[in-house]
Formats: sequence, C-alpha cells, structure tokens
Amino acid sequence: MRILNKIWRPLLALLLLFILVKKGPFDLQQLKFVLGQPKIIALGLIIFFGQVVIWSYRWKLFVDLVTYVRFFKTIQLTLVGMFFNFFIPGGVGGDIVKAIELSKNKTVSRTSALSTVMSDRIFGLFAMITLATAFLGLDYLQNPSDFIFKIGLSSLLIFVGITTALLFLPFIFTFISKLLVSKDSKILVNLEKLIKSLHFTFITFRNSKVQLKSFLASSLSQFLAIYYLYSVVAALGVTPPSFLIFFSLCCFGFVASALPIMPGGVGVGQYAFYFLFSNVSEEVGKASITAITTLQIFTLSYALLGGLIFALNPTVKHDVEEYERNQG
Repeated sequence: MRILNKIWRPLLALLLLFILVKKGPFDLQQLKFVLGQPKIIALGLIIFFGQVVIWSYRWKLFVDLVTYVRFFKTIQLTLVGMFFNFFIPGGVGGDIVKAIELSKNKTVSRTSALSTVMSDRIFGLFAMITLATAFLGLDYLQNPSDFIFKIGLSSLLIFVGITTALLFLPFIFTFISKLLVSKDSKILVNLEKLIKSLHFTFITFRNSKVQLKSFLASSLSQFLAIYYLYSVVAALGVTPPSFLIFFSLCCFGFVASALPIMPGGVGVGQYAFYFLFSNVSEEVGKASITAITTLQIFTLSYALLGGLIFALNPTVKHDVEEYERNQG
C-alpha cells in the first residue's frame, strides 16, 4: 500500500499525457520543433532562472519576518523544493522540505517555518487571481463576449473569496480558538494547528510593505513565464489571442497546475491549458499544450539541479528521512 501511495500520481500523470497524445491535442511534432529552436531554449533557460530567483526572493520576504537566512540559502532550498515536488511523489512535498530545513535555525519552530511557505503560496495565488481579474475586466470592456464574461466572473468570485478570507477569517478563527480551550479531540487539535499556522498569513496580509513587495515579485514572475509561453505559441506560427486574454487564461492554468495532484503539474497542466485555450481556437489549444510542456521541461532541468544539491547535502537527506519515519 505504501508503494502504491508513492507511484499512483506519476502513473496517472503519464496516463493523462498518453490520452492527450492518442486523442491528438498533444502534438509531439510541435514539441520537437520548439525544442529545436535555439532562441526558445535560451529564452526559457534565462526566464526560468529569473523565476527561481524571484520565487526565492518572495519567500525570503516572509522568512525575514521570523528569522535571518542568506538569500543564496533560500535559492538552494527553492531548488530542492522543486526537486521534491517534481520527482518525489510521496508524502514529503517541496514545501515541507523547505520548512524542515528552515526550522533547523534555532530561532524558528517548524510550525513557523511552514507558515512562511504557506504565506508565500497564498500571496502568490492572490497576486495571480488579482491580475487575472483585472486583465479580464479590461478585455471585456474592449471586446465583450460570453466566454470572457463567464471566466471573468469566476475570477472575480475567487478574488472576492480569497480577499474576504484573508480579512475576516482571523476573527472567526479567534472565536473557534476560544472554543477549543480545554477540549480533548484530535480533530479539534488539528484544527487548532491549522489556525496557528494560518495566523502568520493573516498578520502578514496587513503588512502593506511585505504585501506590496510580494505582489510585485509575483507579478514579475507571472509576466516572465507567460511571456515565454506567448513566445512559444507565436514560434509555432499560431496567432495567440490578445495578451490580456492570454495572460488571464495562463493564470488559471497555473492555478490548476499548482494543485498537489501530479508531480510538477504534469498531465493536469496540459489538460487545464487545453481546456482553457481551446475556447479561443483548436490550434491555440494545441499550441498551449506544447508551450506548457516546454515550460515543464525547464522546470525539470532546474529540479535536477535541486536534486544534485539534495544529494550532496547529507544533512538535508537525514532530516527528510527522519521526517518520513516520524510520519509513519
């Protein structure tokens, strides 16, 4: 059973890719063509390196609120985290590994370390949805359509939901926390842990300086990735939709890819991008699959670098193995 838990996600990811190839939307010839373009390869390597640096900087914004860590260390841990997210389908994800290593600093607990990772993730999602909502609204004002209205409304509802949660859940959680006093229940204990881990996120949301820096870093990261995807689609000779629409649809595709279902978002990302962009046209839908697959290949290359860092650092390996043993 334990082995099955470790392999079902990569197997399912491969199955999804196999179905896409057999049904036709995933054009392997397109992928081969793109990977044969030196300019696209160079652009991908440069842009994705920039993303790794930005992700590390954004996480460090939250880490600096609880402890001091060198920027180079956050880059290393970001790469190691990518390796675990991409290659290790077990219960130890990249975010957990980053938290484990950060908590080795005597000034921060593992709970606090994990809260910095959660805040980084949540604010990254918040920035993505905010930009998507704004861009879809602008595009709808210029070119009204049912498709833009539906997806724009969905984006707006998600934005309102996240904002409302970040603003008002602290008060709800404080009330629940008071109810948990002197209660002996595993469910309530776990809920209390969740409340404590999210408390840092709620406090940080009210830190306008950190919030602004995080938003700008997230925005730059998204623009870099989406510019690359846009370039890949254009290199295939396919006319992309307006950049406002392209950017917004990519944001939704990234949200689906980030769900902890498949390693590195493989399979889910392809399906999400095809579903979204095929509403523009079939050829754009196919090209979007090639674009996100190419981006995942660059993720893979940097994840391998993270794997090398992990392999050459025996203390990290020991900490992860110890965590796995304690978990079961």
